[in-house]
Amino acid sequence: MRPPQPLRPSALRGQVPYLLMLAPLVMFVLVTVVVPVALFLFRAIDNRELQAGFPQTAAALSGWSQAQGLPPEPAFAALIFDLAKAQEEGRAAALAARLNQAVPGSRSTVIKTAKWAATADLQGASLREDVLDQGKAWHNPALWSVIAHETGRFTSYYILTTLDLKRGPEGQLQRLPAEEALFLTILARTLAISLSVTAICALLALPVAHVITAARPRMATLLLAMVLLPLWTSLLVRTVAWIILLQGEGPVNATLQWLGAVTEPLRLVYTRGSLIVTMVQVLLPLMILPVLAVLKRIPPEQMRAARSLGAPWWMAWRRVQLPLLWPGLMTGAGLTFTFALGYYITPRLIGGEKDQMLSSFIVFYTDKTLNWGLAAALSLQLLVILALVAGLLAGLHRLTTGRVR
Repeated sequence: MRPPQPLRPSALRGQVPYLLMLAPLVMFVLVTVVVPVALFLFRAIDNRELQAGFPQTAAALSGWSQAQGLPPEPAFAALIFDLAKAQEEGRAAALAARLNQAVPGSRSTVIKTAKWAATADLQGASLREDVLDQGKAWHNPALWSVIAHETGRFTSYYILTTLDLKRGPEGQLQRLPAEEALFLTILARTLAISLSVTAICALLALPVAHVITAARPRMATLLLAMVLLPLWTSLLVRTVAWIILLQGEGPVNATLQWLGAVTEPLRLVYTRGSLIVTMVQVLLPLMILPVLAVLKRIPPEQMRAARSLGAPWWMAWRRVQLPLLWPGLMTGAGLTFTFALGYYITPRLIGGEKDQMLSSFIVFYTDKTLNWGLAAALSLQLLVILALVAGLLAGLHRLTTGRVR
């Protein structure tokens, strides 16, 4: 095999027109996707509020640890100076919100202290007692520990929180108490639902693709139109339609009662089962189309040859056709899993309280609590999962392609 030859200048000049044609698309993707997403994800480690908010206090707390109790008098004087400056510059509310994320219930105390510090006459005063009188939050060494250890340019607080971890008094990693641990459970739930939907879609897509491939042209066109029909309908409309079908007075329960199968309406909506059924119905075309595209390129003579050599249909399909279908299956699985992992509207409308996926919490922290750092850390989790899945599918594709060859 000859080594690749370097491109000559004349060949590079010939590529310039094509590169110029691609430039608008590249710029559009950079400006509308790459840069906004990167800026949002950067909030997962951004710590500008605390870095700029407590420089004097952090310096005064150098060498102090939470295990020692409340800090010495110079730390209280530095705190008053930093909060007074933050109040004058209009940063006190942001600082209070950031500290409240780490120590819930401290926001009002920090805001009250900042307003007092901006107008207080501190000459001859007992700064320690005056600060402690502003609220119970300053009696908590954990709040001072946050100021002491979370004043660098970057922070691991948000990422650790999404992993149900925290830093102890000496900076060591600790598990959150069971009553506070939340995000690993949500992540496991999101993965379980996404994998279940992907597996069910794969099982349903294989026979549908085989039927479309074997059907006559007119029937194949009709079946393909039925597959594509859900893609032409709004996601919100399809989800609401399932709510109408599965509700207590809906057609499904009415039919079951009319047949005598049940005496009381079943609780079919706002359950894990209704969520999976709805997501499968919505995402099934994304699995069928890649499988169908690959299946149409497989010569039917291969199956006939395997059957003529004495192999049963199931063995012929598993040993001959399935390996050739792997590229379509992996493409469909990648698309289905990616869309399922980030679903928000369907779980929100038709899922129960214990069926909400990670995207619902990203919206909650972005829209309701304005905790953009935690929302960015949760989004980073999804991005890492997608990268791992993409690497796994690429490895499987290389492995199966090598076997087929």
